[in-house]
Amino acid sequence: MKRSSIGLALDALIVVAAFVALSSCGFQKRLVAITIIPSGANITGPGLVINFKATGIYVHPPDSRDITDSVVWTSAAPQVIKIVSNTGVATSGFDCGTNITITATAYSDPQNNSGSVVVGTALVNVTQPGNCQ
Repeated sequence: MKRSSIGLALDALIVVAAFVALSSCGFQKRLVAITIIPSGANITGPGLVINFKATGIYVHPPDSRDITDSVVWTSAAPQVIKIVSNTGVATSGFDCGTNITITATAYSDPQNNSGSVVVGTALVNVTQPGNCQ
């Protein structure tokens, strides 16, 4: 019995798809980068709220997803802008500051809290009406 060229092409496609699917199964999903939105913010006034969102970039297989609730949030100047929840919510204080780093940190293997540490950053400027030089 002869096989048609379409049948052979479909068989080849199935073999390639299976190889691609199996080649990524040997590795655990690994976090390789974190992006923060907004990546930069300018705030004027005390008590203003900004909601940061963290997106994790993964490999094996490639994927990106919202990891806002599973990172550790920190502010380099909490007296100027303070992280007030583990969901990326920050509030401006009464002081001023420029290029304040907001950081989201997680392990590259979040299932086991192991591996290297992955960090994403965003910059924030906080001014107060008539108060900053």
